[in-house]
Amino acid sequence: MPPSKPSATRRVLMRLALASTVLGGAASGWTRERQARPAKAPTPGPMGPMGPTGPMAGPVPGPVEFLYEGALGTDAIGMTLAPVKDAEGQLTGHYFLGKALADVPLTGSQQGGRLVLVEQGGGVFDLELVGAGGDGGKPLELGNSIGATGTWTQARRRLDVSIGNIGKRETSGRRYEKVTSEPDAAFEARVQEFHKAVLASERAEAARFVDYPLKVKQGGKTRQIANAEQLVAAWDQVFTKPCIEALKVALPHDMSVMNGQAMMGSGVIWFAAKGATAINLP
Repeated sequence: MPPSKPSATRRVLMRLALASTVLGGAASGWTRERQARPAKAPTPGPMGPMGPTGPMAGPVPGPVEFLYEGALGTDAIGMTLAPVKDAEGQLTGHYFLGKALADVPLTGSQQGGRLVLVEQGGGVFDLELVGAGGDGGKPLELGNSIGATGTWTQARRRLDVSIGNIGKRETSGRRYEKVTSEPDAAFEARVQEFHKAVLASERAEAARFVDYPLKVKQGGKTRQIANAEQLVAAWDQVFTKPCIEALKVALPHDMSVMNGQAMMGSGVIWFAAKGATAINLP
């Protein structure tokens, strides 16, 4: 007897899990003064600075944009989408590859749970939204779905796509205005330099990009790292193998923001204006 076909929800989560086994890459980027890696798409429910939160947790005033991470073929992908004001069903946004961290503008539409998104170079995303299973039969849209799965095509090239929702934020001129007053590019460069140093096990370098005390949470318990010397000494207990594996597939670009902090790796590490401030160990 043939196996039953997985549900849409299970298929997207299976794809996202599979994507994490084939993705790899590197990051670059904080200046000395202030100072891509392919990522798996997270399952819903990023970890907040001190505990779990839902991807849609917390009210966001004003127009919002929805953030996704996942896989385009064997490459990591991030995507941000926002409904167009006074244009029902129309979407605007961008996507980027983890190996490039450069935004590619998108325009498109959503109807009946289907997204059609077009980039200027001719690439087309044809995606179906995936629900969490408790939507009571309501039509799927960006606000009540956990991600999307489908294809990207350009000329004769066709790739599978799986993306998971990692959060939302208020649409504004700056991505990180709730975190810092410095330009977005400068803030992200610092995050990227921290990310690069951690993956290279450059302990003293990574420690420069931390806003102490650093809070480290694992198994319901929280410890604090008071300074750079303590972080270097406790490196292997803080940056455990599961933590490093999570960071290998994290996207240090176009990050979600909650409670005045930016999160990377589906909430594994959180950043305030002065640097990394909290770690949720997997």
